Amino acid sequence: MLFTQLEYFVAVAREKHFGRAAAASYVSASALSESIRKLETELGVPLVRRGRSFQGLTPEGEAVLVWAQRVIADHRALKDEVSSAVGRLSGVVRVGVIPSGVALAARVLAELCATHPDLRVRLITGLTSEQVVGGLRSFELDAGLLHPSAAADDIRHILVEIDRLVVVGSAMRPDLNDAIELAELERMPVCVLEPGMRARHILDEALAERGARLRPRVEVDSVEALLALARTGEWVSVVPRSAVPKAAASIGVKVAEIVRPEVSIPIVLATLGDEPRPPLSLAVDEAARRLVTPAA
Repeated sequence: MLFTQLEYFVAVAREKHFGRAAAASYVSASALSESIRKLETELGVPLVRRGRSFQGLTPEGEAVLVWAQRVIADHRALKDEVSSAVGRLSGVVRVGVIPSGVALAARVLAELCATHPDLRVRLITGLTSEQVVGGLRSFELDAGLLHPSAAADDIRHILVEIDRLVVVGSAMRPDLNDAIELAELERMPVCVLEPGMRARHILDEALAERGARLRPRVEVDSVEALLALARTGEWVSVVPRSAVPKAAASIGVKVAEIVRPEVSIPIVLATLGDEPRPPLSLAVDEAARRLVTPAA
């Protein structure tokens, strides 16, 4: 069994398409397909359901995928451990971020790269909290910033920041005061994040406790889109306070605090809880901890 066979198999499972998997792996589609066929022959079971195109994994393929992802992750962690042992951690750290965590991610990554100048970063934005956790469990991410939900034994959390939701609208809106009671959102032309986003869940739950229900005019998957919509003057948007520049007027909006009650949204750094901990995820973890508890 060759290591590249496992890599190609994981690529097909991820891309769900032989051509895209081959392009991502920098090989021809025929070479990739033949490599997977040899892996199937060696294991004695079919791994991929084939027709005129990729049709999914077999039950055996699903089981092998879990082990293949772990083998690839362990191989990567081994190389990172060696580079860390000689004092120069290098490689690419992959961080997944929810829309409301982008500003915080920038601070964590700045701290990380200041300590490890040989590291490169791949930042994947616009994910839901569930997608971040899924990326950690499939070893496609080294760390993630998300809103926590139910506790999971295999995921470590570090509380990095407690943000709060605010309402932003055009600086020219006469009906936007400095503070808005939460239940008032029910009657406003509101733009919010999509229902799949954890910050949206938190907002909906807070409204339900007040006997109110949101009727959004626009639902989007990014905080940047919410700010752009608010600037038009047609709508107001509910966004995390940290996403709004301190000089809000500089981007043509004004901010109203949500009161009675305030809506807090904790943001945590999440990494896999496996031991031994991979050097890259451990490095991101340490960078986040330094932000929470700066050195004296």
